[in-house]
Amino acid sequence: MGVELKWPQVLKACLVEDWDLVNNQKQLFQLPAEKNVDHILANYVTFVKSQGKSDNTVYSIVELLYTTREYFNKILGTQLLSQFEKPQYAEMLLAYPDIPISRIYGAPHLLRLLVNIGAELAHWSLSRQSLMSVSSYMHSFLNFLAENSTSLFSSSNYKMASPEYCFKAL
Repeated sequence: MGVELKWPQVLKACLVEDWDLVNNQKQLFQLPAEKNVDHILANYVTFVKSQGKSDNTVYSIVELLYTTREYFNKILGTQLLSQFEKPQYAEMLLAYPDIPISRIYGAPHLLRLLVNIGAELAHWSLSRQSLMSVSSYMHSFLNFLAENSTSLFSSSNYKMASPEYCFKAL
């Protein structure tokens, strides 16, 4: 049993713009990201704590975000990048061999992960109550991303790929 997440419209628009910039306009997200995935997750934890949530809730959210981060690090190169982005990924692995990929990539890549996270939850061994809690936390996180979308998602974070890069990527 998966979870269907309700996506804020602004995040849907960010996903569409990201896809267009990369796949149609042949632009690459500038890496390392100024606001990387680890930074975004840490800011969300700070936000949750500022809301006066219970220690148990904060702990659960931290655990969920840790799992999300680890999952991101595991699947980015194989499932979240377009073919066009794979040479850039290889360059990042060579340039930053000892740094988790979540400290290099940014918000658009995290959104790509979150698109499928609801379906992925079906593969986790969670009780119905736990699944409902995780769903609530994920909706809260999506709302946080939407509220901060102007600082996290900007076409100015992309740059036109060089002709040499395009040749290598295609």
